[in-house]
Amino acid sequence: VTAPRYPRHLNNRMSTSSVTDQAVATTGALQHKNDGNAHFEKCKFVNAAACYTDGIVSIAARGDSEDDNLHAVLLSNRSSCYYEMGDYEKSADDARACAALLMETEGKKLGKAHEAGDTKASYTLPPLYWKNMWRLARALHFGNNSNLGEIHFVLNSLEEEEEPNNAFSSKASKMRINLMYYQNTIIDDTNRFEPSPIRASFQDPYHEYYNFGHDISESLLVHPEIESQSIHLKDLSDEELSSLAFLFGGVGDARHVMATLLDAHHQYLSLPFSQREKFKLHFTLNDISAQLLAKDLLVFVLSHEIGQLADNVETALSESEPFFLGIVIMYVTLGYAMPSAVYQKLVQCIKLYFTESSRDEFLKKFPYLNLSTRTWLGLLTNMSAWIDPEGSYSPKLPSVERKLSSLDPTDGTMDGAMEELAMMGYSGNMMSGMQSKIDEAKEMKKQKRLMMVEAIKTMDLSPHMISAAKANLGENAPEAEMRDYLVEMLSSVSDDVISNPKAMSDIYVTSFEKLFYQMTHALVPPGSSSNPVEVLKQEMAPLVDGGSITNETEAKEAIRRYKPALLKTWVVNPVQVDPFYSSFMNDNLMPDKANHLMDWPSMFLDEATKSCMFSPPLSPETCQDHDKVRTSNSLAKNVVRYFWNVGKALKDLSGKVSMEIALGSIVALGANCDERQKDGLPSSYHRISLSNIPDYTGMLSVFSTIAPLLAAKSSSITPSLRSNCLLNTGLWAQYDDYIFSTSSLGYKEAEAIFHLRVSDKEATVWNSFTTWERADNDDEGLGMTHEKLKRWIHSLYLNIILPPDRDPNAQLREEKASTVDLFLLTLSVCVREHGIPAHVVSSALDELLAKDTIVIKATLSNDSPASFATQNNSVRKKYNISAFQSELANQIAIFMQNDMLGGLKILKTGCLPFESASRYELKLKGISQKWSANHGGRASSVALGFMLKIPMGTRYDISSGASDGNANPMMTFMMSGAGMDGMPGMKKQTSKLRKALLESGDTVGRVFSCMQWDLESQVASFWMCDDLFNKYKSYSFTLIRTDGWFQIPHEEVRLGDAKCTV
Repeated sequence: VTAPRYPRHLNNRMSTSSVTDQAVATTGALQHKNDGNAHFEKCKFVNAAACYTDGIVSIAARGDSEDDNLHAVLLSNRSSCYYEMGDYEKSADDARACAALLMETEGKKLGKAHEAGDTKASYTLPPLYWKNMWRLARALHFGNNSNLGEIHFVLNSLEEEEEPNNAFSSKASKMRINLMYYQNTIIDDTNRFEPSPIRASFQDPYHEYYNFGHDISESLLVHPEIESQSIHLKDLSDEELSSLAFLFGGVGDARHVMATLLDAHHQYLSLPFSQREKFKLHFTLNDISAQLLAKDLLVFVLSHEIGQLADNVETALSESEPFFLGIVIMYVTLGYAMPSAVYQKLVQCIKLYFTESSRDEFLKKFPYLNLSTRTWLGLLTNMSAWIDPEGSYSPKLPSVERKLSSLDPTDGTMDGAMEELAMMGYSGNMMSGMQSKIDEAKEMKKQKRLMMVEAIKTMDLSPHMISAAKANLGENAPEAEMRDYLVEMLSSVSDDVISNPKAMSDIYVTSFEKLFYQMTHALVPPGSSSNPVEVLKQEMAPLVDGGSITNETEAKEAIRRYKPALLKTWVVNPVQVDPFYSSFMNDNLMPDKANHLMDWPSMFLDEATKSCMFSPPLSPETCQDHDKVRTSNSLAKNVVRYFWNVGKALKDLSGKVSMEIALGSIVALGANCDERQKDGLPSSYHRISLSNIPDYTGMLSVFSTIAPLLAAKSSSITPSLRSNCLLNTGLWAQYDDYIFSTSSLGYKEAEAIFHLRVSDKEATVWNSFTTWERADNDDEGLGMTHEKLKRWIHSLYLNIILPPDRDPNAQLREEKASTVDLFLLTLSVCVREHGIPAHVVSSALDELLAKDTIVIKATLSNDSPASFATQNNSVRKKYNISAFQSELANQIAIFMQNDMLGGLKILKTGCLPFESASRYELKLKGISQKWSANHGGRASSVALGFMLKIPMGTRYDISSGASDGNANPMMTFMMSGAGMDGMPGMKKQTSKLRKALLESGDTVGRVFSCMQWDLESQVASFWMCDDLFNKYKSYSFTLIRTDGWFQIPHEEVRLGDAKCTV
């Protein structure tokens, strides 16, 4: 290999006007060097590099060769700056220039010595030369340099030099071994491996119980707090207007999609023709639940048809077909049971548009929609079950009576519940038994209320509590008075009032609809005078028209007379039941206290949405004739009005709006950007909305896999991502704690690492969305020293592999769903997207790989929920991580084989497996459904892993770890029945397994977090390098839960019993 040519001088890319926080001194290059050294010692590498550049320029201006030594030092120092900044190309350039200058200087010295007659003089390179040759080797190693010849030449030079000043020979030899590992790693270009960033769930989270959303619909065009960051179509450039893209993750019932669509339609109509021509808007609707997406797709298709059939609202309300389609939407989305005529219409629509149509035919009829073949087949599976529930649901769907009796959508009081049971036809003996249970429940509720009174005296007050207290005591009320007020208020409330749902506006529903819903838990179709659907009027003939009833007594009697016909002829709404949901399969009817009759108007017909509608519902604010307001409103009419507007928007925006239905993990969208671009789909978005996803996964997965999908900031659009922690509201005392729970960072620190910042005035965990936007990284460097960066990496790893003990049956829980795959994806994104130096991250990984026990300042979270405020300490602690190193080495090797490390180069390659990875499946036996129901925990709990250990070792079952009791009663009470917003804090469990792993490491077992699990077939699947598999194939394989830290009981099986599938 020939030596590369070293340039005499570096072609500086940093100008003399480089930014520095000190005025450039005129005292010469030496002063610039000293100034740069001062900055370097403070880790201000940008400023230091600028000073060294000024010194280099100063020397070049004088052209004095006597300054060559100082020149070399400045080049060396600047090379070191660039290296620490992660700019390895510039670091290599300066290292080359420094080495070349030193070679030239030594040559001149030798020539002068010979001229002076010193025949003994020799050519000796100074230590600075070898230091820069080693720096060059490191820069080439971590950079994207494909010239292997140059790095091998540099390593040869370092290894062969015998001078005593050369301290880098052994380092060069180790680096050559690492290079050989990388060169021999075969990149798998088949894309078979898909990372598992989220732990598997024992009860499959892909099939979640879901009926109705939780929040008011909001348009993503509007920023909730900062008007300047709202998107106004009229202000956009042609390029911005023609490429708008919004992503809805965990789309649910698509209420925010529809609000955004109506807003965009409203703004579009006010645009001049030239801008309308440019306008293009793409929606991506993503969810892991095929049931939800199938329901959303059905609703959009039916809305589209209503818009095509009716030119205005009046036609939609008066003609049979559009009105009937609206009624189908009402029962599909809000009802637990529906009239048989509605169900038959539903079956007809599903067959017409879906099951008796091919995907190509469907897309031709609805060209604004986009579905992959995989998504299409996944949705058809659910739709096929809806039209044939007898043959598709096992166990069968409950009867109408059983389904409706399991609901409590009325005022929620105990006496009201007894009245409903009587109306449902329960016997006297059963009623007597139920009364006894209700009396016990009342007493328990009283005790819980007393517990809550005590808790308020010491707990962190939520913003809701503080606001309520200040509203009565004044803005300057001291905390002690606010606590006294809240205690007094709660103590004076009756048990029945505590159970009441919050008051809601009822102007959009009729009194007869409310009474019918209260007595039957079902939605009543419109009366004959406002119902143009003849077949539906005939079925409802036994019910006296609500409009002709003169008083409540007559109305109640009419409903009682009709109830037997309802229970006999109506059909359970199959769309609300996922045929694959585990609780349904265990014959477990989920209780539901939602009042859909009242919730839908309050959540869908907010003022902002109504302002975007044609002929919106009348209200006292918009119409002084209150009788007209009352007679024009009913739930059925308003549902038809709303979805006609959705259909109208789809019709008017034909060719302007596209809608992608994407079934599966939202992480896949970021992983398949290249394929999406080939298919004409966006790979970046101006708005991303995540509903409930952070509840299940935490924000680390959002930062690492979803936030990179945000588009770049433009002149008129600030791209943003909004997320919430809705299900676990109140679990954390502050937003820092919530962010820390999975990222090991406070949200201000997350800005420095992930270049995202909260744009809201105040970040909150109390039941609302928080908006994040890209941060302009104007601060010096990363905002974190390399020491703090490595501490964060270690802390993140510890909190991923060793999440704190949690009760698996708790209703409120801090999810710790992250895996080692997400850890590596996060580090890869930090290097590739956010400029964190690869060598710093690699160094941290090397320490985790090479040392069974590490002594670091990183803090391991042992409490749930974790508190960020207590993490800022400098105490060094010792952690035994040997039980987890096999997985880390395995996943790093797999990532390398799939070219997914994003510039990271591990130096401790001797710790890594060297054979290619395969996918294995292992069939487990002996997991009882009863155990699953009693100890499986919440369906959304994602805490599954497996452990490899020597057979006949100690068992760590659930009795030694988490409790198998019910949820923390106080937490559940405060969230669901007290009218408050919740409370931070959670019961902590003690786990022998977790303690044993920390104390004894891999002598207990080797723990893995990355796997998939199928409860129905009881098959675990995972990727493992073949040499690692062969090493441990005699070890026993056992499933573990990392919330309560216990083994799941099943028949003994060995790793070697697994079958290689890929």
